[in-house]
Amino acid sequence: MGTFCGINLLTLSAIPIVLLLLLLQHLNLVSLTQIFYYLVKLPLHLLLNLPRLKDGQEREEEEEKIPPTHHFVLTTEEGPEEPSPSSGRQISYSIYNPGEVPSSSYYYPYNHSHRWHRRCPQHTAFYLHGTPSSHHEAFLLASSARRCNLRVIAPSRPGFGGSTFRPGGTLLDYAGDVLALADHLGVEKFGIIAASGGAPFALACRSAIPRDRLVGIAVVSGIYDTRSLGGTGGLKLGSRVMMWIAQCRLGRWVLAWGIDRQFAGLLGPPDDDKRLREMVESGMDETEKAVWEEQTEEMRRAVVMSLREGVKYGGKAAAWEMKLLGGDWGFQFGPGLVEKKGDLVMWHGDRDENVPVGLARRAKEMLGEKADLRVVEGQGHGTLTRYVAGEVCQEIVEMLNRG
Repeated sequence: MGTFCGINLLTLSAIPIVLLLLLLQHLNLVSLTQIFYYLVKLPLHLLLNLPRLKDGQEREEEEEKIPPTHHFVLTTEEGPEEPSPSSGRQISYSIYNPGEVPSSSYYYPYNHSHRWHRRCPQHTAFYLHGTPSSHHEAFLLASSARRCNLRVIAPSRPGFGGSTFRPGGTLLDYAGDVLALADHLGVEKFGIIAASGGAPFALACRSAIPRDRLVGIAVVSGIYDTRSLGGTGGLKLGSRVMMWIAQCRLGRWVLAWGIDRQFAGLLGPPDDDKRLREMVESGMDETEKAVWEEQTEEMRRAVVMSLREGVKYGGKAAAWEMKLLGGDWGFQFGPGLVEKKGDLVMWHGDRDENVPVGLARRAKEMLGEKADLRVVEGQGHGTLTRYVAGEVCQEIVEMLNRG
């Protein structure tokens, strides 16, 4: 009885659709072939292939893997050329959801070959990692980026992850690297996602890159211009000391030496990160440990690999970045960085001990009412990027759609 009623209800619900299609055919807006396609062939095809789609999505979640590292070399500061091991600065990067590997299968009704196709990313964002870290950190966004149809390009900054160190490089100089990589990969318009120590570089890009290229920025657990905000108050004592001593050459040498010494005994063979992983886990609070245990083994491996690649080339890059973060940023930190509402969105955890939420609130006040600050309850510095990954990717997609 229930089945019979269900069939009757289904038939009744289809009658208006049939009448509408017949009317459109009478007006010569659709053909009889198209009517047959939408009423018979398409529903039947979807019905037969829904199990395939579901299984494919489950396999993707299980098979999410760390992507390979790519390189290209700048022979001049003006632009990229083909890689050459004997010239210029090298930039290492990875691409997440590149569109060249299997993604969720989607059926396109207007393709009458009735084949399943992979959806290629429509939008691109650059991911700027924290300090010290590397391009592998962007794995935190990988599954969310795929679901949002977003390609994420993650470069390692100079001195990290295999990218050549750039003596004397400034925050604004890095905007040139991002543009060069975008041109190299044929990306005309993009957004930027930045975490922690990557935030100053993202804001520098906002200051230096034309708005028709860089349409918006998402910042997670970012550090902001302490000079403009009245000092380093609220930051951990260790962070304040490092930013202060890094302002002189001797201080940077001492800081780099300390970083090298700290990690010297932890960097084993490339396939053995046990000691480094133990160090990462020992610094977690209870909330971070709970989140850590929920992640896949590949996710945990990517986080540890990101730190490994961030320190194995020496501590001088991290020391130099501490100088940049605590010094003159070289551009005006204020409302001029936000052209319209939705251009700049900041996420910050209310339990962040590395960069207290008070600093983010002060930054929001200085950036003006067009900047958007979203305080996330119960989240700290190390867990927030993963926690808000889906929201961040979706926000970037909306920025690019508006831009």
